Amino acid sequence: MKPWLLIKNEIRYRKAGFGMGLACVAIAIGSFTGAVTLLRAYEARTEEILAQRERETREEMDRLENDYRRIMRDLGHNVMILHEDQSRAALRAKGHPDTTMPEAYAYRLGQGRIETLNHLLPVLQQRITWPERELDVILMGTPGQVPVVHLARFLTEDGEAYRNPLVHPIPEGKIEIGHAIARELGLRPGDSVTLMGDPFEVHRVHPPQGSEEDIMVWCNLDVAQRWLGREDQINVIFALECVCDIDGLGAITEEVSALLPDVQVLEFSSRVIARGEARQRAEQEARRAVAAEIDHREQMGGELRTFATLLVPVVLGASGLWIFFLILGNVREREAEIGVLRAIGVKESVIAGIFLGKSMVMGLAGAAVGYAIGVAAGALGGGVALTGSGFRGLLDPVLLLVAMFMALLLCAVAGWIPAMLAAQRDPADILRGD
Repeated sequence: MKPWLLIKNEIRYRKAGFGMGLACVAIAIGSFTGAVTLLRAYEARTEEILAQRERETREEMDRLENDYRRIMRDLGHNVMILHEDQSRAALRAKGHPDTTMPEAYAYRLGQGRIETLNHLLPVLQQRITWPERELDVILMGTPGQVPVVHLARFLTEDGEAYRNPLVHPIPEGKIEIGHAIARELGLRPGDSVTLMGDPFEVHRVHPPQGSEEDIMVWCNLDVAQRWLGREDQINVIFALECVCDIDGLGAITEEVSALLPDVQVLEFSSRVIARGEARQRAEQEARRAVAAEIDHREQMGGELRTFATLLVPVVLGASGLWIFFLILGNVREREAEIGVLRAIGVKESVIAGIFLGKSMVMGLAGAAVGYAIGVAAGALGGGVALTGSGFRGLLDPVLLLVAMFMALLLCAVAGWIPAMLAAQRDPADILRGD
């Protein structure tokens, strides 16, 4: 009789024992493949979580940057660019510059790609007397903000204006007035007034600021230039400086001077520093959150690896002993049949091959079942859905081959001694004892 038929019959007539052995191998291989898959799933899930957390951090940083940008924008400009001949003593005494420079300077800065400079506002500013009202005011002529071409994300689609400007352009034929002027003259938005002989409508009354803004009158730059006889001239460019690194404070002077060598730059450093510190704190908090997540996942991963290192050898050893005693028990139950086979001339190698072959079939079948259960359990334990693409990435053919090799080795080692005992028994002793 062929050995494989004997193995087949052995399995058929000892289904319970074969099933118990198969379950034992499946548990052993399932624990191994489950541990490996769990660690892989955990690492994949960790990378996914960290990538998501980094995306969320970037999005949060963008939101915080926009928030800080709006907050600092609302605080006003923090840079003043003046002609190099402008006396700072005269500026403090008069409250406005008295030295002019070409209006084109503002547009040159807008084209200059200075990364930290934004919201350029050219102004012609001078203290005058409102002749029709006999009231001293500070005239502010401006065309509105000059677009900074490389900061397209802040501009309209045509790139000609800001979506959210610090200072809105003043419509033709209208003026804006400070709170103190409006209260002094009893003016409200929509009222008609005459200034320097020209008729205007009050477009807006600015809220109280507690500064010289309360006595300012805003109009179009070309109108102020005509009144003051300063065609194509301005005397100050206001800007908003944004620095990510506070140590870079002051570098703006060199960058502006490279484009406009005959100007001086005044920074309101407290506002610049406040913006930079706010951004730094937000970035530090975001990095700490990601670092804490990485530390937590690494700690959990280390605990899982330690647990798997201890569990898998114990389960493999216990399963090997279980298979050993199952096959040994089967050998002892089949001593009479073994004696008959030996008496009719069946070789020792065939007898040993039957039991070893049975254990090999048991190992292969148990490896297949254990691999499937282990991979599924490991994926679920690692937070990976069985229906997603992540699970398909965990199906490793190399792991299946390793699992089958381990199962065959486990069954071979566990079944070798019982198989040898069965093959080497003297058939006369077996039959005499029976």
